[in-house]
Amino acid sequence: MLLVDAGNSLIGELGNVSEPAERTRGETSVEVLNRLGYDAVALGPRDLLLGREDLLKRLDEASGFSFLSANLYDRSTSKLVAQPYVIKEIGGHRVALIGITGPVPEENAEFYALPALDAARKYVLEAQSRAGVVVLLSNAGLEANKVIAGQVQGIDLIVSGGQGVLPEPLEMPSGALIVHADQSSSGHAGRVLGDLLVTFDLSGRRVAHSWNAVSLGPSVPDDREIAAWVAEALKRP
Repeated sequence: MLLVDAGNSLIGELGNVSEPAERTRGETSVEVLNRLGYDAVALGPRDLLLGREDLLKRLDEASGFSFLSANLYDRSTSKLVAQPYVIKEIGGHRVALIGITGPVPEENAEFYALPALDAARKYVLEAQSRAGVVVLLSNAGLEANKVIAGQVQGIDLIVSGGQGVLPEPLEMPSGALIVHADQSSSGHAGRVLGDLLVTFDLSGRRVAHSWNAVSLGPSVPDDREIAAWVAEALKRP
């Protein structure tokens, strides 16, 4: 199993001091991602609200998973903020997970993002030499991700984030599959878990898939350990 997120995962509403993520500048967000055993998380434009100093601290705190972005750059160094992709071995396949960051406001003084399509072209080609399956974690938005899937060959799956609603997986003529579990909004995030089962043949060709959008409502019991951690995090100053 791979547990991934398409981004905008570190901070919610700025100024909402009742949120542990706001009070700790995203520290609790990374801590719970560590505890849940994530494999990779893309960086999103909203994560940049932390500012350069706090964001780089949060990236260093990731343990066991990777923050990814193939197109987000630090203005002070002109270098990528995070690694562009990571390779995971699962089910007899080498899987490349590539992060794509959505548009960054031009007035942002600390970061800038190159076009998502250009980054996808570059790093999908590079990753194909190292992996048999290529997955994009992209918060560029559903419409942009459709363009990427249509113009960049070699993508097997796009886990889509950002703007756009996609109730069911979308199969593109290129062979890429796009899934989008949930769209965060004010007071609403993390209420739906996308459960995707994909079958690949020995050559790495996708031959079957099934999808279930799991609503994390009262019917899903709390994990006791995580619930205890949440209660503690809510009390932190």
